[in-house]
Amino acid sequence: DILPENRQQVEDILIRFGLIAHTDNAGAVRKSAIACVAFNTCPLALAEAQRYLPTLITKLEPVLQKHGLADDEISLRMTGCPNGCGRPYAAEIGLIGTAYGQYNLHIGGDRFGYRLNKKYKENLDEPAILSELDNLLGVYSQQRYSGETFGDFAIRNNWV
Repeated sequence: DILPENRQQVEDILIRFGLIAHTDNAGAVRKSAIACVAFNTCPLALAEAQRYLPTLITKLEPVLQKHGLADDEISLRMTGCPNGCGRPYAAEIGLIGTAYGQYNLHIGGDRFGYRLNKKYKENLDEPAILSELDNLLGVYSQQRYSGETFGDFAIRNNWV
């Protein structure tokens, strides 16, 4: 709803504060990731989600880069409790908080939300999450079919 005569002024502000560059330079996973609000907003939260997910993605991006998957639009969602407000059960990779700093890792959903994922590992901390994803993404990058998504690959390989 920006009036045409105000467009340049708004664009200049976005450029000055680096928002356009930040968005343009973000990886595919970061651009599509979703998290629930979790702490401090939700009384049901057992773990962080919205405030933590950007940090986790920053640590995951070198793993994606290492495996040539930085531009792959793998869906990643995180929630602070099993209620699933961030829709982690419909993602290719879902992280569901179980305690502060602990998450269940679910894999095997599809990019369009038509297939639910399944629990792969329980109560992982950050190093364990990154290690598991490094291993899984490494196999995926080497053995996937042309055009095959991570969730479809996980199902085809009976990981879940």
